[in-house]
Amino acid sequence: RNRVRLPLAYKKTSIARTLGGNKIELYCYGTGGVKFLLLGGVHGDESEGFLLAERFREELQNKKIILNKNIRLYICERVNPDGCENLRRTNHSNVDLNRNLPSLDWQGGFKNLRYYPGKKANSEIETSCTIKLINKIKPKLIISLHSYEKPMINYNGPCKEFAEIMSVHNSLPPKSDIGYPTPGSLGTYAGLERNIPTITLEIFNGQKPREVWRQHSKALVHVLEYAAKNKS
Repeated sequence: RNRVRLPLAYKKTSIARTLGGNKIELYCYGTGGVKFLLLGGVHGDESEGFLLAERFREELQNKKIILNKNIRLYICERVNPDGCENLRRTNHSNVDLNRNLPSLDWQGGFKNLRYYPGKKANSEIETSCTIKLINKIKPKLIISLHSYEKPMINYNGPCKEFAEIMSVHNSLPPKSDIGYPTPGSLGTYAGLERNIPTITLEIFNGQKPREVWRQHSKALVHVLEYAAKNKS
């Protein structure tokens, strides 16, 4: 019951069902030995991220984008499908999933309901799925697509080099600190505490989908290609 079944190349599988009744779906592209995890829609009101993940997945499916043979890319377009459906930051239980990971700095206190971390760390189905995916896939790099009024390439763990490669193609500044505390975040849990290169791409909030694609699609392709061939 607790196991995640990974899809075969060019297939998808449902890895869980949320409290709101939506499936969390995972896709796979490529059969290579270097594995990557691309996440969208952790925050359901940041549509710039999940729409980019969806379009990237469609272009791979239609073979408009063809990645290097040694890449195997797993894509979860909507980690928080209940939030995405309602364009709401939090999940069905009003938990901010990027404050719910069981990092050493997780804390139950919060000042703003938007950042409600849950009753305890890893209390949510979506968080548990994320952890299982990381453990099962063992990705060389995790990229999570968000949006923010101060766009940047926020990197955690040994991936400054990867962030700089992205920056060449999307002109956003690489930053190891987003500028405010994020207890229970993916960057802390995976990047800082487990040394898994983790990039949180903060797309400009409110940017039109076509512009998001124009600015960021090549950055995604190039960082995957580069990371597949090089150590950070």
